[in-house]
Amino acid sequence: MSTGGYNVQELPPDPRILSGLKYRGYLYYVAQTAVWTFQAYFVLRLVSILTSPVQTWQMWVTLAIEGMFALLSRQDQLLTVASGRAPPNSPRKRLRLQGDENLPTVEVLLPCCGEPVEVILDTIRAACTLDYPVTQFRVRVLDDGGSAALRSAVTELQPTWPHLSYHSRGRQTGQVFAKSGNLNYALQTLQEKTQPEFCAIFDADSIAAPEFLRATLPHLLATPAAVLVTTRQYFYNLPRGDPFSQSRLHFYTCQNTELDLQGRAIDAGSGALFRRRAIVDAGGYPTYSFSEDWQLSLVLQGLGHETIQVQEPLQFGLVPTSLAGHIAQQSRWHIGHTQQNRVLFAPTNATMSRSMQWGIVLNGLAITGRLVALLAIFVAVPTLLLTAQPLIPTTTHLKPQLILAIVHVALSWLFAALQSAHTDFQSAPFAHLENTWLAGSHLLALLRFHLISARPKKGSFVTGSTTNTSNRTAAPTFLQSLHYNLWDNGIGFSVLLLCVTIGAFTLALGRGVSDPSTSMVKVLLTGAAFPPMLHITFLVTCSLLEPVVHLLAPPVFPDRKAGLEVSGRGVWQPTAEVRVACVQQRKSMRGFVGMIAVVVVGLGAVAVGVWWL
Repeated sequence: MSTGGYNVQELPPDPRILSGLKYRGYLYYVAQTAVWTFQAYFVLRLVSILTSPVQTWQMWVTLAIEGMFALLSRQDQLLTVASGRAPPNSPRKRLRLQGDENLPTVEVLLPCCGEPVEVILDTIRAACTLDYPVTQFRVRVLDDGGSAALRSAVTELQPTWPHLSYHSRGRQTGQVFAKSGNLNYALQTLQEKTQPEFCAIFDADSIAAPEFLRATLPHLLATPAAVLVTTRQYFYNLPRGDPFSQSRLHFYTCQNTELDLQGRAIDAGSGALFRRRAIVDAGGYPTYSFSEDWQLSLVLQGLGHETIQVQEPLQFGLVPTSLAGHIAQQSRWHIGHTQQNRVLFAPTNATMSRSMQWGIVLNGLAITGRLVALLAIFVAVPTLLLTAQPLIPTTTHLKPQLILAIVHVALSWLFAALQSAHTDFQSAPFAHLENTWLAGSHLLALLRFHLISARPKKGSFVTGSTTNTSNRTAAPTFLQSLHYNLWDNGIGFSVLLLCVTIGAFTLALGRGVSDPSTSMVKVLLTGAAFPPMLHITFLVTCSLLEPVVHLLAPPVFPDRKAGLEVSGRGVWQPTAEVRVACVQQRKSMRGFVGMIAVVVVGLGAVAVGVWWL
């Protein structure tokens, strides 16, 4: 096929995506039904409370947490509805740019700041040996760490790869917004005289697949309205089972996939390719937030540009190898979202309208509000169960409330199951709740940052930096590890919440069964066995169990080099086993079927109880 005068080959589609497409129609219609059903249910619940002769705070709090919890799933449902039943770009084609003559010029930018030189050099070698004419691309190492060792190493490599160069603004370790400033230095200063058509970005620890440019460029060449293509991040040091959900499967296979269908994919940072002119005209990388990649996506979309995602395994990076590092990384992302309000005050590009700025602010507030809602739910669930009071009005519209509640919960689970199937079971049902047990830790990090110190704690926030807690390798003693996990990592709070939640639920069930003063079924259905409360309690318990499992069976992260091998080009690339594991990453079908069976039995028992009333 010919794309803008270039020869582009279309490869067979990804079998994972093809396998999931057969569920698309069902997913779309269930999403629509779930959205409208919840709206009708919520109105009925609100009217029932307002018209009830008895109104208690338990009823209002229950309604509030029902609404907050439903909104967490509603985001995915609305994305599915917005994308449509049969989106035109689904599945996104796998393309390869052919030939070596007159190809677009590209600069590969490698920002770094204090990462181990060995790690950076593996990234550099992979970038220098991309399958692309060396006359048409160059590699710039952008070192904000000012490392003499790195400068020397790059100098030694330049005779082999003349298209490689080293640049540094001087030591920037620990400086706020250093990465965005580093990238803007390249875009606005280094490229002032020689301006490439396209730029690619890789983190210092992300190894590019040789075909990266030939696989991503065709998407921008074929879509003039698109200015940025982001690629899914794969990792070569994930522990077995990915217990911390560091691969972010739900984000890539559910949320960003739906956004991609709408031309609104979120840039994941590393592994992005963009039209240089469009980014420069937009003012470069935003410097008002740590999450410069996310902000760039919002800015570009606000200016009317399309941003797209490619799911092929085209880059392989490293995940933090400790729970502390994982928490620090996610806290950094959340801090970045709280900084989005700065777009209203900081000097910004003239092309950013006031409405566009407010859109960015509201996006950040919604993400931070999600943390607050999660913490409120975690605390409210056991509190409500311990009060031994009805959670819904018992004198007005009781049966309609219970019937619609069952339908609402059933549709939520059906959507979650179909969503998982739509990803070829790469993502589990309700995977958007992964790591939600960290809500309290993230909120504490936000308070510390904004109220105590508006600088990165103990050095750099750059992923992979030797001063970043994400990458500490010293082995603590058992007692040190236990204290650190329970206190600093917030597992102690999760264990406490888990015990209180299970205890409160058990007590509530016991009271309902043994209460001789009224109908046992009615007490249960308006209390612990109220369908949405049962649904929320189950998922909250599953979330709070995650850190406990870590405490009892900490994951073992493989050695970095264990996932690499020397390729035919003489550079380190992920092993065949790692590549296969990344592509075939799926959730256990036994666990999936078991969870669905538990839900079906539970809702069936509740339905029998409602019929019995």
